[in-house]
Amino acid sequence: MGKIRQLDDILSNKIAAGEVVERPSSVVKELVENSIDAGASKIDIFIEDGGMQKIKVCDNGEGMEAVDARLCFSRHATSKIKDDRDLFNIMTLGFRGEAIPSIASVSRFDLRTSTGFQGTSIVYEFGKYQQEEVCDLPKGTQITVTKLFQNVPARLKYLKSVNSEFAAIHQYVERMALAYPKIAFHLYHNDKAIFQTNGKGQLLEVIANMYGIATAKNMLPLHLQTDEFQIDGYISKIDTSRASKANIITLVNHRYVKNVMSIDAINNAYRSYLADNRYPIAVVNIEVDPYLVDVNVHPSKLEVRFSKEYELRDLIYNGVSETLRQVDLTYEAKNKQTERETFKPQLDQMTLPISEEPPIQETPLWTQSTVSKDNHSVEEPVLAYQSQEVQQDVIIPENPQPVMKEEKIKPIKEKIYAKVQIHGTYLIGENEKGMYLVDQHAAQERINYEYYKDKFANLDLTMQPLIVPLQFEYPMSEFLILEERKEMLEKVGIHLEVFGQHGYIVRSLPLWMKKIDENVFVDEMIQEVLHKNHLDVVALQDHAIATLSCKASLKANTYLSQADMQTIFDNLMRCDNPYVCPHGRPTIIFYSSYELEKLFKRVV
Repeated sequence: MGKIRQLDDILSNKIAAGEVVERPSSVVKELVENSIDAGASKIDIFIEDGGMQKIKVCDNGEGMEAVDARLCFSRHATSKIKDDRDLFNIMTLGFRGEAIPSIASVSRFDLRTSTGFQGTSIVYEFGKYQQEEVCDLPKGTQITVTKLFQNVPARLKYLKSVNSEFAAIHQYVERMALAYPKIAFHLYHNDKAIFQTNGKGQLLEVIANMYGIATAKNMLPLHLQTDEFQIDGYISKIDTSRASKANIITLVNHRYVKNVMSIDAINNAYRSYLADNRYPIAVVNIEVDPYLVDVNVHPSKLEVRFSKEYELRDLIYNGVSETLRQVDLTYEAKNKQTERETFKPQLDQMTLPISEEPPIQETPLWTQSTVSKDNHSVEEPVLAYQSQEVQQDVIIPENPQPVMKEEKIKPIKEKIYAKVQIHGTYLIGENEKGMYLVDQHAAQERINYEYYKDKFANLDLTMQPLIVPLQFEYPMSEFLILEERKEMLEKVGIHLEVFGQHGYIVRSLPLWMKKIDENVFVDEMIQEVLHKNHLDVVALQDHAIATLSCKASLKANTYLSQADMQTIFDNLMRCDNPYVCPHGRPTIIFYSSYELEKLFKRVV
């Protein structure tokens, strides 16, 4: 007797459900995507106990006739593809025909649908047909899922708390609202309205609903286009950031995907402005010919593959970089009233939906900000500078390119006149427009950073002997690693000569490395090579530049003469990017004359 047997439909659907339906949010995803594909302009999602008790999705889409309502419970039954050519021209969110039979195999599945005439109601429970009836229903579809995973208790034990499961649903609905601002989404949890959009097509309005008006006003429109790609969306200014990449949202033909290359391209464009552990908010939709993208590489369709992904990467990186360069990135001190006045014209055409929950508040970037009318105190970033590139091994290119020089952004053209130093740390300057407050350490870091960046871009490794050679000793385990990687250190002017059994000696450093503690600098570069498994020459050079600029900078409580203060202002204004230090903190904060008058209530 043979060992191979044909699985029955119920068991086959359970296996498919393991790929498609991992948790309640997976059910919501599949049902909402079907509603969108059906042309719905309004989708209501009702959740009970994080989806573990009930999930109900109602739409006003085109609905189904009775024959289609019956057939949709069969595996690989779909209206969205007809032959293999359609697999390479997919414009719908769902297309495999696995979602409904898979969900129905692990739940009680109640389908009610109508094309505007006679409605049809069909019920399945754990993959078995229960009943079919005629029902009264306006045009659209209503699906209610209960008893989820009760026939597969092994799946139940992997579900998280009610809050965690609902949070996943909430996050998905928010992303779909960003992808489809023309669709009105309403999300309810235990009969309470949690999230809603009005479907008027204003993406900025959806962003304001999710992140708050203060964040929405700090978003910059992005529009890029080539023969192959059209990219639209919004990216945040540098004073609005988050501690995770999760808020860099990429869409492909309005499908939410996790495209690492696109996310990294956006993130890398911000590296000159943000601290290493801070990331922008971005919502970017990439319109592309379906023949140039494969959406069938992941069971949940969360990943895509582009045939011209490197062209797309360069387009996004250059476009985001150019958008950031076009705006004045000086941090301005503003009170809440001014912010509301500034943003009001943008919201005149927008009707913000009312949410019963308060909007998510921004996490500002730095702590020692100036005290404005709001007395905001904010969080200090970690002072680390490292590459965000993900590599599998240490990479040493055959002909490594020097660090690219930071491109110029919109400069501050006015002369600023130094006036006074405060607490040996801050400088105050003025011109006819208002008052400028400068952090002397951050400013000197920026000045030094661009000096060293220029030196690396035009690398001159003319060496200068050290009066006293530097000696380093490491455990044998680290010595063996350094022996494999020390060629990288030579690219930044550090030559390690073996000394003893597992130590090194450094006899010289490049002539232009000045005003630094050589011992500390060399050791930091060695530690960077030792402890970063994913590292390349450019990343090491970037780290070296940031370290040099910091170590050679003025410290707090260093008192300066009037001439020294003016030199800092003048040198800062000559920088390509005078607005932030290499770690992403502001170097200069501007109070306009109007703001000063408002602070002292000279004007209302």
